[in-house]
Amino acid sequence: VLLSGALALAFSGEPISVVEPQRVSPVPVRPEMVHIPSGRFWMGSPEDEAGHRDNEGPVHEVRVSAFEMMAVPVTRRLYREVIQPETLEADADMRPVTVVNWYGAVQFCNRLSEREGLMPCYRMDDDPESVVWDRAATGYRLPTEAEWEYACRAGSQTRFFFGDDADKLDRYAWLRGFGYPVGQKEPNDWGLYDMYGNVLEWCWDWYGPYTEESQIDPSGPQGGNYRVLRGGWSFGDPVGLRSAGRLRFEPEFRDEDIGFRCVR
Repeated sequence: VLLSGALALAFSGEPISVVEPQRVSPVPVRPEMVHIPSGRFWMGSPEDEAGHRDNEGPVHEVRVSAFEMMAVPVTRRLYREVIQPETLEADADMRPVTVVNWYGAVQFCNRLSEREGLMPCYRMDDDPESVVWDRAATGYRLPTEAEWEYACRAGSQTRFFFGDDADKLDRYAWLRGFGYPVGQKEPNDWGLYDMYGNVLEWCWDWYGPYTEESQIDPSGPQGGNYRVLRGGWSFGDPVGLRSAGRLRFEPEFRDEDIGFRCVR
């Protein structure tokens, strides 16, 4: 009966109402931030750690000031809300945003800062590839590599933030594939989700070798060819999901398994 009624309206020339996709509330959603206390830790992995790679040593002591970190990676919903709010639909999903290069990630940080009335951390002038970090700014930014590992470890010095037993990884990380809805696995002791598995995450630092010297709030080399990525990137191999694991890619690179999260 309903179908015949609709057909009758169609052939009668009467207009048929079309249901538009529901848009989300204009009230912006603020990302959940987790307070990371100041402290010190041993960055990197010792040579006798199972899965150790040469670029993870030498182990060195690092002191980190307090900061806040997003509880989960930036989602597609948050990214679209900040960058393209006019295209956001109510069912915008909670998977991590991906296929964003390093420059796109820092631009997002600035846009999110501006939306919340905070001073943007990055100056790019007319050249988006010439990024300067204003350390006096109060806005959102990418974590340094040291901040990322410190937050991931959450006070631990073992292979994983929950210990050395890789058989427990499934409780905390997606072991195959990537791009799953965020926050579905258990968090670390500081309340951070998806630090292992799901997607790789951009860090601020240019990639470079470690030294044995103790450091305070390091932010990497002054320049280079690659930016650091942490977390994520596992296809059933727990070696890639250790707290000390690090990768590198050109800042222009983007892929479906690369995302990011912000800090303040």
